Amino acid sequence: MAAPGRGKVVVTVFLGYLDAGSGSMILAAVAGGAAGVAVLIRMYWNRFLGLFSPKRREAARAARDELIGQGPSAGDE
Repeated sequence: MAAPGRGKVVVTVFLGYLDAGSGSMILAAVAGGAAGVAVLIRMYWNRFLGLFSPKRREAARAARDELIGQGPSAGDE
């Protein structure tokens, strides 16, 4: 019987190589996710604050109408 640690071959496979292409792809995904979160916060910020303030509630309605095209300037073109 062989003693522990002798006669055994341990093979470690390291698949963690990142070249410039995969690094830039990861960076682009992170930047895109951050931009998406920023837009989401910007879109819903007045709606969130509208829970506490009637002035902000009106601002949220105006922003919503502007985004979906139901504002006063929709037929002025």
